[in-house]
Amino acid sequence: MMRTCSRALLAILSSSLALALPASAADAPKTVRSELNLVTTFGPGAIPLPRSEEWKPEMLTVYDDGRRPVAQFSYEPKKVGVSFLLFENRSGTPGAKGCREDAISPMIKNGGKRITERRDGEDKLADGTEVATTSYLLTMADDRGSNGRQRSLFAFAGDAATCAEMHISSVVDTPAQRTNMKGMLKEFRPSLTYQPVAHDYFVLGQLLTKNAPKLAVPYFRASLDKLPTDGGYLTARRVTTDQLVMALGISGDLKGSRAVAEKAATADPDYPINYYNLACADAEEGDAAGAKKHLQEAFDRRKNVIAGEKMPVPALDDSIRKLQKDTDFWTFVESLPKD
Repeated sequence: MMRTCSRALLAILSSSLALALPASAADAPKTVRSELNLVTTFGPGAIPLPRSEEWKPEMLTVYDDGRRPVAQFSYEPKKVGVSFLLFENRSGTPGAKGCREDAISPMIKNGGKRITERRDGEDKLADGTEVATTSYLLTMADDRGSNGRQRSLFAFAGDAATCAEMHISSVVDTPAQRTNMKGMLKEFRPSLTYQPVAHDYFVLGQLLTKNAPKLAVPYFRASLDKLPTDGGYLTARRVTTDQLVMALGISGDLKGSRAVAEKAATADPDYPINYYNLACADAEEGDAAGAKKHLQEAFDRRKNVIAGEKMPVPALDDSIRKLQKDTDFWTFVESLPKD
């Protein structure tokens, strides 16, 4: 499995990326623009995620073969867990009720007699968006046979294409806590028609890469597809392409990783990291001659790195080190410039 080529990406992300991936007023309406939007790669829709310190991120992942992103938080002041999800509306019924039925019915079926006190309703969010709600009580048995209780409140917004969901859960089940949970619906701010921009996809791809690089791949692809091809976005395209190449490689898709790197080298022949990524792919496949050729091409272009970026050190790279026993190749690696 290809592992990440050691790179000083932090400098790129903190300096150039913020400038290279702006959301223009036309691309990102102010009503939904936030520091972090939960978006999908299948179409429109976004849920701006909470950013205050009271909200503790617990999980970001994508279910259903990469088509149902979910962000999970704990909200300390109210002692609740909160999840936000986006998914395709496959219910056949456009609107919030269709989304509710599509999501809740399987839960009720799987929960069986452990789910009681189900109540469906309707509500309006702060911006007037109509939502369909469901609450129920879940009885949970632990390994020792003791029973616990969890109160859940769901809210769904939807149209013919997209469903947005907020799920609030609490192990405290009192009238006061139920009121608290309902009041938290003000944090639900879905925009079903929002068209994600490159920045949205890139940020989620970065967050997913650490624990689930395979899940990040569609997001980096979508970010790259959204970026204009003109010179003003060259830095953004370079960074995003590099992240896509590495995510594919780490996920074990060496063929896909190489294909992206080769295409990038053809489209952007002056950028050294395109060739360096090809050298990593060569090394993973045991091709010392190919790795030497691509490393030479990379270091011949080392002056063209992005401002704030440094060339990788091949001798420290996990992929390149797989050819360390090849004496001639390793002598070449150690002869490469260190500056």
